[in-house]
Amino acid sequence: MRRALLAGLLIAGLHAGGAHAAALGDNTVRLTPSQFKLPQNIGPLRYSTENRFSDRRMGGAFAYNTSGISLNIYVYDYGMRDIPDGPDSVAACEQFESAKREIEKGGNYQNVSLRGEFSRAMKAGDASPVVREAVYEFDRNGIHAVSALWVTAADGYFLKLRLSLRAELADELDAASEEVLGTIAAALAARPPKPTPARAAAQEASIDVDATTNDAAAAAWLAYAVELTRFSREHPETRPPCGGGLVPGFTAELAARQVALRDYRLRDAATRTSSYFNELERVDAAGFLDEYVWHYLRNERVDSTPPPGLDLGAFEQFRQRELATHAVQSGARVRINAVRVLPAPPAG
Repeated sequence: MRRALLAGLLIAGLHAGGAHAAALGDNTVRLTPSQFKLPQNIGPLRYSTENRFSDRRMGGAFAYNTSGISLNIYVYDYGMRDIPDGPDSVAACEQFESAKREIEKGGNYQNVSLRGEFSRAMKAGDASPVVREAVYEFDRNGIHAVSALWVTAADGYFLKLRLSLRAELADELDAASEEVLGTIAAALAARPPKPTPARAAAQEASIDVDATTNDAAAAAWLAYAVELTRFSREHPETRPPCGGGLVPGFTAELAARQVALRDYRLRDAATRTSSYFNELERVDAAGFLDEYVWHYLRNERVDSTPPPGLDLGAFEQFRQRELATHAVQSGARVRINAVRVLPAPPAG
């Protein structure tokens, strides 16, 4: 790792107490409140300070730096118990997403650009611990920098790391990352072994269908939810990062409404008494189902531009004429029970 000038970059928003010397007589640094120990030097990086936060849930922060490179390590439990080891629990994922928001929305960073998100092994080998990784470029105080964020959990603590390099050292990021993560992996391997409690496998997703006396509508909404689940499985980028309620975009919503309507039409005519699905049939028969979904049900966070081929003007006339008292319904919801799986970093 080369050297230039870059002040340590700390995530904003935490109120720290005074600095403490955490270096031990055996040339190691204990990452309190955990039992993990690191060497005082990691390559050219040298341990400088420890900060203990006034909020005990936030644990401690440990700074390493050299000219042009800074490493900050945060060890804390956030007041939580029984945090699962590894980066892919809901708890660890939420800490990762929170740290990303601090970089993207908080502090005094400008021109923030996310290069990519990955699931990264700390060192080569099948048994290596893994971290969730996000790599950024940004400006701060007139300095352009590249920065890697890593989050995992071990022994009941979250480990959050920020490695930042001045822009002219950007080509050293991979080598610096390998050295830092290899050192963390060695610290985890040196701790006393402990049994890993068995955890029941959670269902991929759960479906909640509203109670109704109309069997045809209930079956249609179940088909709708199953299609949303299938679509999200095939397009994992549409799932909430850490699990939770699924908010479909236009393409998924349209596909699911089409499946629901097809299921409804297959039911016995005597049971097809849902006013909502009967109105949706009229919309589809008029050729406006795509426009209907865009107008009423698009996800404005991701659906900013109408897809080609929509005749929104004609649909508006139809809507005013035929749907004056129409009430949109969504009779089923999908909850994703797993965190989004991140890809491995690109080779090379």
